[in-house]
Amino acid sequence: MEVSQFVAKEMKTIVYQSVSPNQISPWLQTCLNSVRAWCENQQWEYTLIGDEIFSLLPDWYWEKTRHRKMIATDLGRLLLAKQFLNQGYDRAIWLDADVLIFNPHSLQIEITEEYAFGLETWVQWKNHQLKAYSKVHNAICVFCAGNSFLDFYIHACQRIIKHFQGTQMVPQLVGPKFLTLLHNTMHLPLIREVAMFSPLVLKDILNGGGKALTLHQQKHNHPIYAANLSASYLNSDHGLSEADYQTVTRLLWH
Repeated sequence: MEVSQFVAKEMKTIVYQSVSPNQISPWLQTCLNSVRAWCENQQWEYTLIGDEIFSLLPDWYWEKTRHRKMIATDLGRLLLAKQFLNQGYDRAIWLDADVLIFNPHSLQIEITEEYAFGLETWVQWKNHQLKAYSKVHNAICVFCAGNSFLDFYIHACQRIIKHFQGTQMVPQLVGPKFLTLLHNTMHLPLIREVAMFSPLVLKDILNGGGKALTLHQQKHNHPIYAANLSASYLNSDHGLSEADYQTVTRLLWH
C-alpha cells in the first residue's frame, strides 16, 4: 500500500449523503447501498440525512432556493462538512444520492489535506454534433480538517444567491458552474474516478454501447469506478424512465 493510501485509511473519515425519504426509489436505493457498502469496506463512518439538511440554511437562503432544491443542497452539504470537521473528523466526503459506486475495491480517496471535487465529462448534442465538455462537479466533495477552501465556498454560495436577480436560477449556479469557473483560473484538486454520466451516455449503456459512451471514454481518459447518474433528468425530455434507471444500475453494479 502506498504511503498516501495508508494515511487516507488512518484518517477519521465520515461519508455523508442526503435525500428526501419519500424519493428513494429502488434504483436510488441501489446507489445508496453501493456507497454504504464501500464505506463499510473502507471502515469509514456513514450517515444518510433527510430533509433536515435544509434546516441548516439561513432563512433568507432557503426562501430564495426552496424551489431549487439542488441549489439549497449545494450549501447544505458545505455546512454539514463544516459541522463534521468541527466535531473532530479529519475528513468529510459528500456523495450525491444518485452516485453509484460500481467498482468499490478500486475507488480510493487519497486526498489527505485540503479539498477536492469531481471531474465531469459531459456529452451532449450541439449543432447536430456530439460534443464533450470538461467541467468540475460537486457530486463528490472532499474536505479535510484545516482546509483553506470550505469557508470561502460557503461565503461565495451565499454571496452569489444573495445578489442573484431574475427568475432563471439555473440548478448548477453555485455548483458546477461556479466550480468550473474557479478551476479555469486556479486549477482545483480533482477526483477523476467519480464521473458524471449524461443522459446520452446512460442511453448508450442501456443499448450496450454507442458514440456518446465512446466519446466519454475518449475525453475522460481515466479509469472510472463510480458515477453520478444524473437523476435530475429522470422522466425529462431525454426520455429516461424509472425502468431505464433500474436497468442502468443493474448493468453497472454487479
